[in-house]
Amino acid sequence: MTPHLWNQFVPHFKTKPAVNQVECNPFCQQKELRKIMAQDDVKLECYYPLGHGNKELLNHSLVQQLAHKYHKNAGQIILRFEVQDGLIVLPKSSQKERIKGNIDIFDFSLTESEMRQLDTGKTSHDPEAPGIEEMLRNAFVIED
Repeated sequence: MTPHLWNQFVPHFKTKPAVNQVECNPFCQQKELRKIMAQDDVKLECYYPLGHGNKELLNHSLVQQLAHKYHKNAGQIILRFEVQDGLIVLPKSSQKERIKGNIDIFDFSLTESEMRQLDTGKTSHDPEAPGIEEMLRNAFVIED
């Protein structure tokens, strides 16, 4: 979902969504879309909250510096960022240690400066790719 797609479709929905799940992580914070969604009090749930294993994100020098500073791992820094930014985050893991680590993010806070420095606007998925409009039209009741 992009701001363009939101504005094209959601105003015509009979029922507005309560939650919109879109790719969101420190590299892709979806700020413009979040402003639009806030007008209808729609919450954002992070899809790919850890960048879907994106090595560029997990190994990013600032993420690594923050991990060292706060005595956490890269995933914990990223999850803390998202929770602190008011996002809904449901990370997936089948590994017991990662599950424990995913919960252990509430004993520190990132500074405002640290929060601002990571956004690159990159996404791994193009929501406006061919076929998406048809999928949306088939998935929702849209009034003309």
